[in-house]
Amino acid sequence: MKKINIKEYIIFNKIDDSATLDIVAPITYSNSFAFNQFDYQKELKEVNKLSLKISKEQVFDSYLYLLVEELRVYCKLQKIKLVVVSENENFDNFWEFLASKEPGKIIKEKPNVFVEFFEDLGVKTKNIITDILKFVEFIGEVFIRIITLPKNFKQVRWADLPHFLVRVGVNSTGICLLIVFLIGIIIGYVGALQLSRFGVGSFLASMVGIAVTRELSPLMVGIIIAGRTGSAFTAEIGTMKVSDEVDALKSFGFDRHYFLVFPRLIATVISLPIMVSICNIAGIIGGYIAGNAVLGLTFSEFQMQLLDSSLSYSDVLGGIFKAGIFGAIIGVVGCFKGFQVSGGAESVGKYTTSSVVTAIFLIVFVDAIFAFIL
Repeated sequence: MKKINIKEYIIFNKIDDSATLDIVAPITYSNSFAFNQFDYQKELKEVNKLSLKISKEQVFDSYLYLLVEELRVYCKLQKIKLVVVSENENFDNFWEFLASKEPGKIIKEKPNVFVEFFEDLGVKTKNIITDILKFVEFIGEVFIRIITLPKNFKQVRWADLPHFLVRVGVNSTGICLLIVFLIGIIIGYVGALQLSRFGVGSFLASMVGIAVTRELSPLMVGIIIAGRTGSAFTAEIGTMKVSDEVDALKSFGFDRHYFLVFPRLIATVISLPIMVSICNIAGIIGGYIAGNAVLGLTFSEFQMQLLDSSLSYSDVLGGIFKAGIFGAIIGVVGCFKGFQVSGGAESVGKYTTSSVVTAIFLIVFVDAIFAFIL
């Protein structure tokens, strides 16, 4: 500790049980080391009254408040009467101002559940509207790139297309076949039980064929690919966004839509109709197995019923066409959510989940529109 002469800063006089503390040096933070060496316990022993003098010419900063407050607390504990004698108008104003700012007890208001509900609803609505506007803008950007594709054909990273075709199509075929096959069994079993009650079991093949080809196969394949592949698109692009790889592509002159979006989008648009065509067969076979188990239908009987039923090419082709639309939705939503990622790993997880939910919602919504129109 720096050795100082305390008398150069403080003049202390003690007469009987009264004492006077006259501060002669500037009361500033730079001099705090000197004032901190004043021993209250030793100097104020057996003192009942202490007068603190602040001269007219005194120079001070905010450290003065700390010093006086420390002295006041000590005197209060030792039952010493403290009197501040001031001739400095600036100090009087300063002390009066700070004394009026003493912190009170902070009362935390009880949250209003009704108000919080509508505030949260408003924030979520605002975020949804903002996301919709950004999504529409992104679709517009993709559409413009499609129109200008002949001029920029070489900018698309075609080397990645086979890789994504394998990932979206080949690697997902097994799970899609299994799910649609089981759906076919369920529809066939439930339908056979109900139709047998009315003696119209011959309509089972027609019901299974229309339900699978027109609705269930495209819908289930779309949902599976949205959860399996669409989320992967978001995670991949989101990770690239976090690690600044997307910005690096821009700096090298690559268009992010041609380089990142188009290979994924084309792969989903091509793969889903092919997968739906294959899964239609699996679903119908599942319906036949259920019909055979419940109604005892032979394969030839089921086949004749299917060919003679109201199942038409429009049902099959309509389902395949919807699959292409669902593929476009999955590709666009997966890439869009990936580009929205910002921050760190938590953001990647958040938008990956959002990608799956949004894609499934849009698939079901578009499917409902097609069902109403067709």
